[in-house]
Amino acid sequence: MSTNDPSSSPLDAELLAELEELRDRLRDEKIRHCDELRQFAYAVSHDLREPLRMVKSYTQLLERPPEQQSDADRQEFRRHIAEAIERAEHLLADLVTYSRQLRPLDQPKTLVDPEGVLGAVLLSMEKSIRDSGARITNDVLPRVTFDFEQLSQLFRELIGNAIKFRGHAGPQIHISASESEQGVTFSVRDNGVGIEPRYHEQIFGVFKRLHGREFPGTGMGLAICKRIVEQQGGAIWVESEAGSGATFRFRLPG
Repeated sequence: MSTNDPSSSPLDAELLAELEELRDRLRDEKIRHCDELRQFAYAVSHDLREPLRMVKSYTQLLERPPEQQSDADRQEFRRHIAEAIERAEHLLADLVTYSRQLRPLDQPKTLVDPEGVLGAVLLSMEKSIRDSGARITNDVLPRVTFDFEQLSQLFRELIGNAIKFRGHAGPQIHISASESEQGVTFSVRDNGVGIEPRYHEQIFGVFKRLHGREFPGTGMGLAICKRIVEQQGGAIWVESEAGSGATFRFRLPG
């Protein structure tokens, strides 16, 4: 019998193992996509209905005879309609951003310098940083094999949240990172209002808002972050207590 039988080649065995692993990953990804799409459809149908109901209600009020409403009333109705349309537009924009994260598993990645990414993000957020009086610092951040745009999205969302949910003092935000066998873990620490432990999982859901309309936003930011990180085999979580600031951490595989 020939010793060159392909069926006994270590290379073939390795290839079969890789194919099996890829098949498992694709199956897991398909299941996760189905679950997310179900949650997504429910959240969209629920949250988009609210601004549409507002538009319908105030439009009907505007159609009442002139003697039944004052100029001030009509102005107020128009303002509510404009706000509802703006909210719907923001919801749709965030939905598009979220859907863009449903990418193929093997999307090409490159070696990225997080400090360069962070610098570009801070430049794009210059106005909100200046208006809030935020002070943002960072340690030396190790390079990672990732996607530049997605890492920018992570920093932008987490820094934006820290600025939005600030306390009475000016926002103090610090970005750091640590390396381990599991990969690189980034931390974004702030001195804001903090989050009660019972909400630590809930805040990463689609359209989840703990503060109602007290703070602006659609509740999609952390869901987008979770989708980006988990699609690449990483993890994201928060460590926080109410009134004691928050530290968001996300781990990217090595």
